[in-house]
Amino acid sequence: MRPSSLRSPISLRLGVAALLLALTGLVTAQSTDNPITFSSEIYVVSEVTADDGSKEERFSAATSAIPGQVVEFRIIATNSGETTLPAGRVQILGPIAEGQAYVGNSASPSTENRLLTEFSVDGTEFSEAPVLVGTGEGRRVADPSEYTMIRWTLLTPMEPGQEVTLVYRVLIE
Repeated sequence: MRPSSLRSPISLRLGVAALLLALTGLVTAQSTDNPITFSSEIYVVSEVTADDGSKEERFSAATSAIPGQVVEFRIIATNSGETTLPAGRVQILGPIAEGQAYVGNSASPSTENRLLTEFSVDGTEFSEAPVLVGTGEGRRVADPSEYTMIRWTLLTPMEPGQEVTLVYRVLIE
């Protein structure tokens, strides 16, 4: 690994574009009249030490990051339509781009009867953590850094005007 002073910043625009493309693709796949609108926020997460020695996280709006930094993606989904969307109909994807590694346990978690959080190593098959990969003797638990996509399914109806914020973090490699 090169010294941090020699590391070049990696643009997060590609990650944002991939995120918005995945969100748009999901909306299109569900319905041509889908009322869900999306926005996103991206932050570099830094840990700082306060005067009393305690540690706290600080968030800086991000357009680029360097290897070793943690970046937090916040996806805001809003039902901009006039009708309630049925439970299980709203699915939101969070892509993990090449050069990024998912930070374990950082995604908005599954909650009983409200939200199902699933992960994928190939972008097509999803399951709750731990994700199993391979077959037979080669079957194993995937390391969270192998995840390429997160999928959230809302298990309750989404009312008109309702907003849901989903969060996950990646490490820039």
